[in-house]
Amino acid sequence: MARKFLSFLGTGEYTECTYKCPKGAEVKSRFIQTALVEDLCREWTEDDEVIIFLTNASRNKNWEDSERFVEVSRDEKSPEEIIIRRNKKTFIGLKNELQNKNYKVKIVDKSIPEGKNVDEIWEIFNVMMDCINDDDEVIFDITHSFRSIPMLALVVLNYAKVMKDINMLGIYYGAFEARDKDGVAPVFELKEFDRLLEWSYAINSFVKFGDSRQILDFVNREKKYDEKYREVYNFAKKLNTFTDAINTCKGIVLDNPQKSVYAAYKDMIESLNTIREKQIYPTISELLKLVEKKSKIFDCNDNLSTGMAFVEWCIQNNLIQQGYTALDETIKTFICVLNDLDDSDKDIREEIAAKAMAVYKYKDDESKWIVKEEYKEKVREILKNTPKEIFKVADAISVSRNDINHFGFTDPDKRKDVSKLKSELGLKYNELKEVYDEYLNNKGAMEDLE
Repeated sequence: MARKFLSFLGTGEYTECTYKCPKGAEVKSRFIQTALVEDLCREWTEDDEVIIFLTNASRNKNWEDSERFVEVSRDEKSPEEIIIRRNKKTFIGLKNELQNKNYKVKIVDKSIPEGKNVDEIWEIFNVMMDCINDDDEVIFDITHSFRSIPMLALVVLNYAKVMKDINMLGIYYGAFEARDKDGVAPVFELKEFDRLLEWSYAINSFVKFGDSRQILDFVNREKKYDEKYREVYNFAKKLNTFTDAINTCKGIVLDNPQKSVYAAYKDMIESLNTIREKQIYPTISELLKLVEKKSKIFDCNDNLSTGMAFVEWCIQNNLIQQGYTALDETIKTFICVLNDLDDSDKDIREEIAAKAMAVYKYKDDESKWIVKEEYKEKVREILKNTPKEIFKVADAISVSRNDINHFGFTDPDKRKDVSKLKSELGLKYNELKEVYDEYLNNKGAMEDLE
């Protein structure tokens, strides 16, 4: 791992000014690179590199020392007659200006084409990528980037994050045109825009696929460089606990976030609201609304509604095995709720609700029942009082759930294609939801009467 400072040198007639740098240094120079290296890289070692990308023209004009005629006086005799006097002047190039500082860091120049066509742009891309190694920490100066270079640099840096796992230490722009009356030019730190892009990618991964790991990885990396990310990291961890609770089928309503998606959701939302209220990171407030909207289906406090939300999430995010498990368990919960049974009691769920699901197809032939004698009467009541549509869904998914949970090692005639397993989960959930919605409507009507 090394630190790399990357910058492009142009062909402009650079004028000396004082750059006010991010860490406080005020450096007088024609070159923004000199100012930034002095401010950010002077403590770097010989393992690190300052890399300047040069076209042939910029190499001759501003990298190497050069002599040019410069205007020293102007005499306007009339609008038609202007006398300009010029003298030859030697300009110290950026190469010598940096080398004369005697920094330990290596000063490296890389030749690039001018980027006049697509092939040349790809060549620049490859030159930049070749300069970056695995796990590098990179600073990028975009002050003198020309044509498509700023966009290309952004592509390179994000590509390198994926291919070489680099970290961005900063993106800087020396605003020569914004210098004040004393000739002091500010240097803008633009890393927040890169972070916003990363936030967009990471939250999109959560919204589209229900996966919070990209958010956690990103925030975990950034908290090393920015203290405010420590509070954001707390949220990212809780969001990850929430998705882990889904991935490991923690569907029961409990108060422990490690054991219940209900508690994990509440914990995560509380942390999200803390970030919002403290305005820790205002620029991502709209993105965080997407997290809140995506997860809002878990804003419930009972096993049945949590189970239905769980299955819906699994269908949306292609969690097929978890979806079948959740659907099967939610049917047990639904049966318990409809028959005034404790839906959190393991014996009731397995010895009564599950048995009723198993014997439904033999409801008229109790000789085929495998039910403990003490529970038979309750099973009979359930079979009588529970809508048959619920049992039909339970029966339909049992083969699919076995196919998945037994790793495909089931009877050959019962093995299902993956496409069939996916489509059937959504179909059977919708059938159960029709009964569930009717139950909610009836429940609401009864509450209104009360």
